Amino acid sequence: MKRLRVGDIKLLTAARMRALDERAIREIGIPGVVLMEEAGRGAVSLIEESGWLDNFTDEILIFAGKGNNGGDALVVARVLLLAGYPKVRVALLAAKAVVSGDAKVNLEAFIRLGGEVVELIDEQCWSKLKPTLKEQKILVDGLLGTGLKSNIRGLYAEVVAAINEFSGPVLALDIPSGLDADSGLPLGSAVQATATATFAFGKPGLFVSPGCNYAGQVEIVDIGIPQIWAAAEKDAIQLLTAEFCRPLLPEMTVKANIHKGSRGHLLTFAGSAGKSGAGLLAAGAALHCGCGLSSLALPKSLAKRLEGRNPALMLVFLAESESDHSRVTSVSEIEEICLGKSALAIGPGLGLTDAAAELTANLLKSSLLPVVLDADALTLLAENPDILPKNRFQTILTPHPGEMARLLKCETRDIQNRRLDSARELAVNLGVYVVLKGAATVIATPSGALSLNSSGNALLATAGSGDILTGIIGSLLAQGLDFLAAAQAGVFLHGLLAEYLLAAGMSHGVTAVELERALPATLSQWLMAS
Repeated sequence: MKRLRVGDIKLLTAARMRALDERAIREIGIPGVVLMEEAGRGAVSLIEESGWLDNFTDEILIFAGKGNNGGDALVVARVLLLAGYPKVRVALLAAKAVVSGDAKVNLEAFIRLGGEVVELIDEQCWSKLKPTLKEQKILVDGLLGTGLKSNIRGLYAEVVAAINEFSGPVLALDIPSGLDADSGLPLGSAVQATATATFAFGKPGLFVSPGCNYAGQVEIVDIGIPQIWAAAEKDAIQLLTAEFCRPLLPEMTVKANIHKGSRGHLLTFAGSAGKSGAGLLAAGAALHCGCGLSSLALPKSLAKRLEGRNPALMLVFLAESESDHSRVTSVSEIEEICLGKSALAIGPGLGLTDAAAELTANLLKSSLLPVVLDADALTLLAENPDILPKNRFQTILTPHPGEMARLLKCETRDIQNRRLDSARELAVNLGVYVVLKGAATVIATPSGALSLNSSGNALLATAGSGDILTGIIGSLLAQGLDFLAAAQAGVFLHGLLAEYLLAAGMSHGVTAVELERALPATLSQWLMAS
């Protein structure tokens, strides 16, 4: 048995996972009962390595449904029984007689070994078993698998509620019962697992919000289906891990012949009256992420007040309109400002004035440089889609759910309920790359391919965090990364900042300033881990 913890991990929908199950049975000749055996044994290995069990007299209760997910659970029960845990019991939410197929094989094997199976066929049976849950060391959830499409109700819902009241560890098999494997949405309710042993390949619902909050720690168990098959799946979602993203980074070794001009120059248009800090954060993060030069373009009066705040930054003084906001109108002015630059970042704290809209439109139409659009630039785009030229493929949008809702003309809750589909829809419709921020940030390409981030924590939920991400992605674009690589590596690195700070003991009061300052150490540590 092998568990896949790192590397190139692809996530498959429930339908595609079932198709590959059937393919393994048909083409390779692996019987379904063997796949089930590998799944169950992998889950037991996770239990044994977790430290959840103290001794062989611990009581273990395993919930099983009548389908294949229940069959996996029955393998777990048998293997634990044979491993010397005599107090393992199975709570079967069905009559034994209705269990069929591979699950029936494992049910009968467990019973022949003397295993105890409690049939939960009505409220009376459940009322007898429920009080014993507090005596259990761990619970294993094998009630419902990835095929569930309707809300759970009745006795299943009561059992799920009781599992969620359990104070000890809960291991979900393949997917927490009640969780939609594709969207990550609970179907009525869902098991809140301590960990999930998912089989063969990851499922998107385990990693996208809110599903990641139900899944706990996710371990992908190899059950014998070739990993290369997932790579050939056109709709497979790339999970961003440290090992996958590290090779995407530009070469950052110190060489005698490297100079600042060879490491790219990012030009950031950000900041307005009352919001000038956004530009400082974005442009500063760009330098810390490795680009050789970083310039911040601001209205002249604001730029003068900021001069010297970050001595490493260069400032570009923009002409001002009567309302004290930047105003650049001619193509020649745009060309002069962008001359010698490698990439653009537009939007943080820019403001929502007509002058800001005109500046954004002129930059997008007059410059062919790669660009990342964030914050106010996205709101301006939502109000006037014409500011983004059609087929301007050299563009990355980095909306949070509220900005995404404005761009797609819907409610924020609609975005959160379909994060993967929303990101793909906007990317394909506009022909751009989309970074939908939030728990498990989603990246979508103009062709509709998706990536899902695995790094980060709640420390990113602070004002200015998005400005740091804009600077990171802009810096990577300036250093020559292609759009997908810049988005993937940038998003993962941004999440890694929060993990680095938490590991350093900073669990409260972290601001975007600390995120920016942590960039050199985080980046160095990540690169040295290779």
